[in-house]
Amino acid sequence: MGRMLFADMHSHFLLKGHYLGQSFTDTQEHQRVKSIGGINLTLREAIAGNVGCMTFAAYTAFGRFSSMSAIMEQYDTVERNVAATCGQVVLAKTGAQVKEIVDSGKIAGILALEGGYNFHKDPSILPDLAHRGVRLVTLAHFISTALADASTRIYRPNNGLSKAGIEVVKQMCALKIMPDVAHLSDKAIEQVTANAEGPVVSSHTGMSRIRKCARNLSDDMAKRIVATGGMIGIIWLPYNLSATPLGYDASLEHWLDHCCHAASLVGAANVGIGTDLGAPGWFAKGLRGYSDFPALAEGLARRGFSAPEIAGIMGQNYVRTLGA
Repeated sequence: MGRMLFADMHSHFLLKGHYLGQSFTDTQEHQRVKSIGGINLTLREAIAGNVGCMTFAAYTAFGRFSSMSAIMEQYDTVERNVAATCGQVVLAKTGAQVKEIVDSGKIAGILALEGGYNFHKDPSILPDLAHRGVRLVTLAHFISTALADASTRIYRPNNGLSKAGIEVVKQMCALKIMPDVAHLSDKAIEQVTANAEGPVVSSHTGMSRIRKCARNLSDDMAKRIVATGGMIGIIWLPYNLSATPLGYDASLEHWLDHCCHAASLVGAANVGIGTDLGAPGWFAKGLRGYSDFPALAEGLARRGFSAPEIAGIMGQNYVRTLGA
């Protein structure tokens, strides 16, 4: 299969790169970085997998970790690591920029944010994020925020989105920041898609029809997302892919099952890849790092996808959704 653009809609280099000091250009794994598990994201790994675009998601929790200064410090870490690649990685804001960077033989980086716990307190956060080049933002993670209810059922105070959450969604769209509904409840997804004036994405998810769990998308939610001009990124995490305890038997074939169902439901042109690589934990057999990206394209071909459909799922759909 010929060279094509491979893109990842969601990854967590910063969990180790910012908090543990891993360098993106490291050629050896440091023990303190290795100790928390997960996959280390490095330039070498991205090159080995022919990855042309990766999304650097900053993660915010509660307290001081969710302040604007803490968020910007994570993006400072991205920029330092990008600079250390000596031009091999270049940050981008639009799909057109991604294409230009990839066509020049380099890797494009997109900035994202997962969390959004302080947005209701500081209305200047979103314009500052947009100015910095952030293109995707989730409004909650495992725990609901003052803006949106998370998919976990422990605490859902907003019945979807709060009034402030609705206003934040509208502001995000005006600033060309795509609302990312991964981790949101169905009710919150309904309200995000109803109020968004632009593409909505679920950057890293599975499909509930294949593996029923609160974090995966129902068919109806998937259709609502795509109706906004958005798309769905299929995750690599075993728990989302397989119904066995902790997804212990999850493999590339399970990922292909989710991808096939999503494509049959909303069209292959609206499906992509959101690995969640870099998060603590383990990954499915055959999905252990960027060097496995070519195997995804080969698997899609085995499942009967056409060459243009494969090129779309592997990266072109994400580039299109990022827009000009």
